[in-house]
Amino acid sequence: MNDNRQPLDTVEAVERAVGVINALKALDGAGVTELAEYLGMSKSGAYKQLSTLVKSGFVAKHGNEYRLSYRFLLMGEYVKSNSQLYQIGAVEVDKLAEKSNYFAYLTALGQDHAYCIHTAHGEDAVAPNLSVGKQISLHSSAAGKAMLAELPDEQRSALLSQPLASKTENTITDRDALADELETIRNEGIAFEDEETVPGIRSIGASIVPEGDAVVGAVGLSGPVSLLSDDHFREELPSLVLQTKNFIEVKFSLESRDPLAEGSHIPRDFY
Repeated sequence: MNDNRQPLDTVEAVERAVGVINALKALDGAGVTELAEYLGMSKSGAYKQLSTLVKSGFVAKHGNEYRLSYRFLLMGEYVKSNSQLYQIGAVEVDKLAEKSNYFAYLTALGQDHAYCIHTAHGEDAVAPNLSVGKQISLHSSAAGKAMLAELPDEQRSALLSQPLASKTENTITDRDALADELETIRNEGIAFEDEETVPGIRSIGASIVPEGDAVVGAVGLSGPVSLLSDDHFREELPSLVLQTKNFIEVKFSLESRDPLAEGSHIPRDFY
């Protein structure tokens, strides 16, 4: 009988290594003692994990401090460059930023999270604390809400299993209120964010749903409240976002399905 199950100690070793990687990111580098205290493990255990990761090239030692190495750039670039959504959508998002003069971005929906995979800056762009590889807030961002609106109830509930964290005083934290907004987004095909994630920033989002497919991501456009007046925000810019979304959907539908679109190859908390 062919048993494909891994030995428990191997699985635990992988989980510990991933924990160390995530901890080094959260701590922005750490020494053995700090890492051991952060993870609640012995110093010898922390040292062993770090030594193994140094040998594998994923961690670099600088004096007494350990940091994630440049090898993660290679891994991240591989994931991004092999994403069909990125290959098709990046150039369209660049055009959106140029036409609107604001900050445009492309997101991909993973199994447990949504990630920003491309950004572009127009002349009046103000980046809303968003960079490539960063998880986006599903319940407060325009792109996140646009994707949630298109998901089946079960998948949406799984993604929103945690309490709805308040990012600003405008963030929707009531589930019934969020459900009402998602229904409106589903009917209108466009999502708005009015200082719900970052104070002073408004955003517009539209989900990317190729013909005959499930939602794979979203396109977003952000700008400062001082420049995005109500008419400009609600009436003029949405057409540019929807045009970009439609171009990406048509091109995507003509290509084979993106194997990374559902996050099947993106590890949990990879970024």
